Amino acid sequence: MKKFLTILLVSLLFLNLGAIDFDPDAGYRRFRKGIMLGGSVYPEYEGRSFLLDLNITGTFEFDMLGFGLQFPIRFIIDNEDNIETTAKIFPKEDWDDARDWTMLLTYFHYGHSGDLFYFFFGNHENRYVGNGSILGAYYTDLKLYYPKRGVDVEINTDYLGIDFFMDDITPPTIIGGRFYFKPLSFLSKENYGNNLELGFTYFTDFAAPYDIISSDVGEKKRNISKYSVQMFGFDVNFRLLTLKLYHLTFYTDVNHIIDAGTGIHMGFKHKIDFSAKGDFKLLSKWEFRAMQSNYIPSYFNTFYDIEREYYKNGESKGKYISTWLSDDRAWTFGYYFDLVFSIAELFSVGASIEHNKLYNRDSANYNKYNNIQISLMLNAFLFKHLDIDFVMTLQTLGEKGRELADKPFYRASIAYVINKYFSIGFSASSKWLLVYDRNSVGGFDSYYKAVNSFAIGAFGGFRF
Repeated sequence: MKKFLTILLVSLLFLNLGAIDFDPDAGYRRFRKGIMLGGSVYPEYEGRSFLLDLNITGTFEFDMLGFGLQFPIRFIIDNEDNIETTAKIFPKEDWDDARDWTMLLTYFHYGHSGDLFYFFFGNHENRYVGNGSILGAYYTDLKLYYPKRGVDVEINTDYLGIDFFMDDITPPTIIGGRFYFKPLSFLSKENYGNNLELGFTYFTDFAAPYDIISSDVGEKKRNISKYSVQMFGFDVNFRLLTLKLYHLTFYTDVNHIIDAGTGIHMGFKHKIDFSAKGDFKLLSKWEFRAMQSNYIPSYFNTFYDIEREYYKNGESKGKYISTWLSDDRAWTFGYYFDLVFSIAELFSVGASIEHNKLYNRDSANYNKYNNIQISLMLNAFLFKHLDIDFVMTLQTLGEKGRELADKPFYRASIAYVINKYFSIGFSASSKWLLVYDRNSVGGFDSYYKAVNSFAIGAFGGFRF
């Protein structure tokens, strides 16, 4: 017994990180009921241009049902980036696409994640499905002037469940989800074997770009040949320990990219409650990976909406992963660690690191390179007035201009709550803008350029 406790203690000292899909506010949102009506005024810098953002907003929360509305208007004050305009003062991109109108409904939900039935429409932020080995840490708001509103649907029972995902409705490109069941629950829900959960996951980007052809002479236009990227996987999850203050779950995922490679993920999830009420939590995950050379872990990741068109060597991600075979190359390896600490709904901080050895097609010998991704997050409400929200993800893809410090994804905001009616704040974020550069033959080459967006302003509203 003493030897077992020593091993357990040493293991706990080296636990690293649970998936950053942890949302410390999820358990409290169901108690935030009421109506809020208000508006905001934000001077905003995007790239080199200066705009004024006016927004009328409202949120309505009634027990299981909730939704938010907004009516945003932006005026161009200084157009250094030559933004296309309507009536000379409005950005043309703000209202020239069907998806722009979906912004009027900021979100809609029925139920809450983890309930018997849950439906959500809105912006995806840090979305995970299953253990995140196929779709993990996914965001829908990377592209400037390209708002997306997607759908999540959950059905959770004691016997089986479904987690359905769609990235957009105007129209969708990424569709998929996970089905799981607990085979021994049909015999007895109280049996220890009922901790066993078997799952099947399928995802497709049925309109993924394959080739993006330069526009004709004198025209800013892209010709995109479509390609279907499909992935499926099987997973096994088993909760080994369920103690009052500590939960331990083992999992393994086996995934395959159709027309590409296979990967295996194995890991442990840890949950430590430092208090009986769960106000102090530590979540941690440790994962080991083995993969064929044309397999990419968490294929639909934070940067996917950009990488699906421009990944490496000027190729789309679908083309890069599917146009070469790896049967004669050795399997390679990787790992993932993360850690999240939360104090009730007042403070949470987390970090993750992912390191994969991937093959580089840049060279004739297909040498390996270090694929590293680091994420940091902080959410805090301090001194009853200061609200801080921060997330940053950096990655390297082993080529010039794609190193760890280059083109990170980040979002940060800080607000000072003067009283229950008024607040002031500052926000900053990275976005990617589709630009065209004239080439040597008179046409245009397109690519995504990382730009920064900054805003400072005030918000006022009434709660009922």
